Amino acid sequence: MSSAQQCRQREQNSLACTSILDNDLYKFTMQQAVRQHYPNTPCDYLFTNRSPDLAKLPHKALPWLKEKIHDMAALHLTPDERLFLEAKCPYLTKDYLDWLQNEFRFKPEEQVQIKFAAVAAATGAGTEAEKSIDTSEHGSELVRIMITGKWDEVILYEVPILALVSEAYFRFGDQDWSYDGQFEAAQTKARRLVHAGAKFAEFGTRRRRDYETQRIVLEGLIAGSPSPAEAVKTQPGQGFLTGTSNLHFAHVMNLVPIGTMAHEWYMGTAAILRDASQANKVALERWSRTYPGQVLGIALTDTFTTAAFLKAFKGKIAKEWSGVRHDSGDPFEFMDRIIQHYDQDPMVGPEMRKMKRIVFSDGLNTEKAIQLQEAADAKGIQVSFGIGTHFTNDYQCLEGAKGTSNAMNIVIKLYSCAGKECVKLSDDHGKESGSDEAVSEVKRQIGTLL
Repeated sequence: MSSAQQCRQREQNSLACTSILDNDLYKFTMQQAVRQHYPNTPCDYLFTNRSPDLAKLPHKALPWLKEKIHDMAALHLTPDERLFLEAKCPYLTKDYLDWLQNEFRFKPEEQVQIKFAAVAAATGAGTEAEKSIDTSEHGSELVRIMITGKWDEVILYEVPILALVSEAYFRFGDQDWSYDGQFEAAQTKARRLVHAGAKFAEFGTRRRRDYETQRIVLEGLIAGSPSPAEAVKTQPGQGFLTGTSNLHFAHVMNLVPIGTMAHEWYMGTAAILRDASQANKVALERWSRTYPGQVLGIALTDTFTTAAFLKAFKGKIAKEWSGVRHDSGDPFEFMDRIIQHYDQDPMVGPEMRKMKRIVFSDGLNTEKAIQLQEAADAKGIQVSFGIGTHFTNDYQCLEGAKGTSNAMNIVIKLYSCAGKECVKLSDDHGKESGSDEAVSEVKRQIGTLL
């Protein structure tokens, strides 16, 4: 198939942002929690391209991207989608679903700013927000996206806009790829994971190549895996596809929606409190009030480093929460640290630890997930995996070209909340976000915990 034919096929397959549920579950669970605990809180989000030298959005993509973001204004929760949420996500309350269906609407003309901007970071020019975006050389031009509004009203933009930016890049920039072999590759990955006993979910919406890729990949994963019920019935030790983070695909493909919270829940809490040293404890407590009984009991650990998190995650909290999610740092070291933490906690201990779960979600591929599964089996702790880019943006260049067609390394992070700059430290230095001054302040605050 020629390059022109490939482009026409992609245009025909473009179904970007046709459902409000084409988004990750944890954006909706956080939206409900924000409405309960932090109503009417102003905030800003910023887009960052972490590797602009490898993949940068071309100018010609901007009209298409703006059009697709503008089209989000027409999205709303349909009656059929509401019935799905009521059946599959009973922790979403009637009051929240009434508001989501009847009152919530995207307002991109008011809430989203998008343009190309030359930001002279080398000379220190520009606002702090602009400097946080520019990671390239002096005078280099990058797409600038800022989302502004009340936290509960703009929280749903992140994932669909990232998916649109990724699709725009592969529609107008890197076109050296095709859908050929994606189903078979996903099916093979699933079979390997199943054979290794790994329980895995598809987490690839935000960096997918496009909507059609995610659809094909999920069909391949389903074909390569037994259903959870079949897995338990036929061979208890085998792995299976647990579901997807994408609510729309969970709906249309009859999969389990997977997700709890993201870093922004802790980041926003810290900004509102003006004290990162209390943020982990308060964020966990308030989450439990929104979702009692640990119905969504997997806690993200690394917003202000795992060391600081574990100071709050002990005793009754460690006992009650179902487990933790790893998203930065060495995963094998993390596993050992969590096992030791549980074993030394008098309210958990080695026996209860065997019932706890670690969810790994940091840049996983099939091989690493299998290695982590083998380590967990040997050490006696339950694990599962959220795999994203490796599923939905794993492409080789077309025949005759060399190498891979690389995914964009892009994020949208909470920049400020309640008038205070937000910070994420992570367990990887490359994943930190926030100005030098704000990061230093948070490090001073959590220093008392370390």
